[in-house]
Amino acid sequence: MKPKLRTWLVRLMFVAFCLVSVEIVSQLAYRLYKGSWYWVDRKTSPQGMLLAHPFFGCALVPNVATERNGVRIHHNSFGLRGPEFARPNPHTRTRVATLGGSTTYCVGVSDGETWQDFVGQNLGQSYELINMGGAGIGTSIETMVESALLFSDIEPDIAIYHLGWNDARVQHVEGLTGDWVQMARPWATSLAANAREMRERTATGYLVKRALFHIFFPGMEGDKALRNLRGTPDALTGKVDLKALGHYERNLRSIVAVCRSQRIEPMFVPQILNYRVLTNDTPYGWLPFVRDRDLQKLLEAYNATMERVAKEQGVTYVREVLDCRYEPADFIDNGHFSPSGHRKFAAALAPELARVALRRSASKAAANEAVSSANAKPPGPGPAP
Repeated sequence: MKPKLRTWLVRLMFVAFCLVSVEIVSQLAYRLYKGSWYWVDRKTSPQGMLLAHPFFGCALVPNVATERNGVRIHHNSFGLRGPEFARPNPHTRTRVATLGGSTTYCVGVSDGETWQDFVGQNLGQSYELINMGGAGIGTSIETMVESALLFSDIEPDIAIYHLGWNDARVQHVEGLTGDWVQMARPWATSLAANAREMRERTATGYLVKRALFHIFFPGMEGDKALRNLRGTPDALTGKVDLKALGHYERNLRSIVAVCRSQRIEPMFVPQILNYRVLTNDTPYGWLPFVRDRDLQKLLEAYNATMERVAKEQGVTYVREVLDCRYEPADFIDNGHFSPSGHRKFAAALAPELARVALRRSASKAAANEAVSSANAKPPGPGPAP
């Protein structure tokens, strides 16, 4: 071998060795920081599935069909999970929109295994369920805005709201205002800049990107912005932040008003978490100022608020989903159902949905009959000469 060629090969081998060494160090650094390997997290990350939205914070990328870690997911052309649906609504079936966060989107399970799929199977072809849930979004604020802006396109007859967990995220945030911008802004800007996307094939590339955002664009680095949040004196104490809970109540009332202004019947469905694993004295992360062991008490307060608003507003509250006997196998983590959990949830929800649909149909038929009777009534005598 020529000396010059040998020199270049040695140099290339040295560069390759350095690159591999850097990647090994980056993988180890990621594991120390996150507690898992980068290549494992990348397989299940929502890369290419979320985009920034000016009103909702983030939305789903339309026309996506992918399989992540054995989970099959499809987004239709409207940017919702699930099959295509006719627009405008032909009104040949009862169309039901379902709104919420990741527990409505049904992360971690394949198409055909969501609770919407199982409700549809229980009720038959006369019902059409549309999944408007969003992974990482879905508080009462976003779903209220979605209802106001998107129902004119989707034209549902009934809207189901499965809320609580994401709303509780603002508990004990210092200086919280009614628009929750303290929590929403860093999340939205981070998504807009793709700062959280794991598009890089290597841990090195990902960590370099995160470092650049951290140093030069700190306002767009979501994790840093969220870490800068301050809690109230009652943070991590087990107390309920009544101000944040009051915002939630206000939002639920607004949701009812938005639905009824469009002649859509709302339904409220409370939140369920896997309380068996939520026992720590520290927060797991999503709710920065609430200890794990306090989440059951907190969610019960949110569910009670939802039930009270439903009663006052004449809205169906599906308490039956709380009465199911959920087993550890019914969850894939601390709050998302497995397929078996979705089956139980759907079995409790479906009969209540059928009752609401029947009552709505009867009310609509009575109203149509009253209009027909009024139109068929003969005119009275004319004025006297």
